[in-house]
Amino acid sequence: MFKKIFKKNSEVMDLLVAWISISICFAIVLGNYSLLDYIVSKQFVFTWSGFFTNFGLSLLITATSFIVHELAHKYTGIHFGAQARFIMWPAFLFMGVALALLFGVVFVAPGAVYIFGKSHSNREDGITSMAGPVANLIMAGLFFIAAIFGAPAIIVSYGLAINLWIALFNLIPFGPLDGTKIIKWNPLVWGILIAIPIALMFAIGFF
Repeated sequence: MFKKIFKKNSEVMDLLVAWISISICFAIVLGNYSLLDYIVSKQFVFTWSGFFTNFGLSLLITATSFIVHELAHKYTGIHFGAQARFIMWPAFLFMGVALALLFGVVFVAPGAVYIFGKSHSNREDGITSMAGPVANLIMAGLFFIAAIFGAPAIIVSYGLAINLWIALFNLIPFGPLDGTKIIKWNPLVWGILIAIPIALMFAIGFF
């Protein structure tokens, strides 16, 4: 059954592989397991149980951050009359894992949603690109609300950190990242959007 699904829809496989790779990256970074951590920290401790705990938590959170981010792009593009699908970038995927292992940095670009079948205006491109980061900011807000109702602190902290980082990273106006199309459409909207995760990450002590 699963083989048939993956053969008919390689987008599912691309999303699955990208989701796992991003989760590995966050598990490495949030557990302080990078080579840089080993070099600069006198308290570096690696255990497989600790890593798999971080990996499991990262899988849970990235399901509500990375996958939601990409689906927000996809269905916004479809709303504007285009076709859309997620396509994995293997080179960037491996580079992301390497950067996490070496420097403790999560490079959130294992692939992207491609919009095709209809020419979009700058406004439609901007809104479609904006949908992903906005989805992450909404998810971060939901994790904050969950904290008020007594959700475990580690779930809340991971949920806030991962969603805010994915939003901020994708808002960088460089290359194929969302920020490029948003700033081209409306610099003011881009400025407001990127200020939100920066302010919140400072507020929770991420920086």
